Amino acid sequence: MKLSTAEYGAPDAPPLLFIHGHGGGYHYQRCQADLLAHDLRLIAPDQRGVLRTPLPPGETVSLDLLIEDFEELRSDLGIERWTILGHSAGGNYAVEYAIRHPDAVNAVVFDCPCWDFDANDRHRLPIFARLYDELGNTEAARRCRELAAVPRRLTAADGSVELAFGLGERFQELSFHDPSRRAEFFALGEQGGFSDEEWARGNSHLVTLDELYTSKLERLARMPQPSLLIEGVDDLATDPVSVRTYRETVARGRTVTFERSAHFPHFEEAVRYAAVVRAFVLEVTQRA
Repeated sequence: MKLSTAEYGAPDAPPLLFIHGHGGGYHYQRCQADLLAHDLRLIAPDQRGVLRTPLPPGETVSLDLLIEDFEELRSDLGIERWTILGHSAGGNYAVEYAIRHPDAVNAVVFDCPCWDFDANDRHRLPIFARLYDELGNTEAARRCRELAAVPRRLTAADGSVELAFGLGERFQELSFHDPSRRAEFFALGEQGGFSDEEWARGNSHLVTLDELYTSKLERLARMPQPSLLIEGVDDLATDPVSVRTYRETVARGRTVTFERSAHFPHFEEAVRYAAVVRAFVLEVTQRA
């Protein structure tokens, strides 16, 4: 499938594929494209069904299709090998892409990834419960605590996502180390000039939630490539269980923590973030 793709940097610079999460990657490009393009060739597609890449009628998004799209894009661009960077849900896709296509991927950067929505929910739900208590919604608070204690694995059908978004602005603020910068972040998206219909296309990826509740934690050790985990100290998406599993099982992995960031280090600490990513990509490219 032909993806709408933005490119930044010199054509002969080391290529870096940006794999966005739910909602798209336009904000990432606004924050990082100019910084990364000094040394890298940043390739940032809108995945099928997101923003400028509409979903064909009657088609449903799946993890398998997304990975096929990335490989087709690599072939179309004439790239032999590239480094891939997955943010949020994109970090989940990146694990599978790296394992299934080891000869195409030099290395992997995980930017606040969501590897296991069950572990993620159990970390976030008690926080949601406290916020619902503050809002006076005792029924929602009770449901959060109830789900956090369920002995089986959680699934998309349990409704944790709905509980998260039910918090409204309080939930959005949780994505930032400094909540006062939330308006600045969302203003970046408004400057893109996209219509409400284009932004709403990202909802097509909600069908991938079932896949995201299938843990990738045991898959991490199967990646043959070197990798880098970027975590924001206040990020709720990359839970402590996932971070510990990565550190203990990924032999060629390293971790960098951003102390003044939550889910968007590429925004809250943009200059340092770019320096870390550029240094890693250049290092692994020279070794390849």
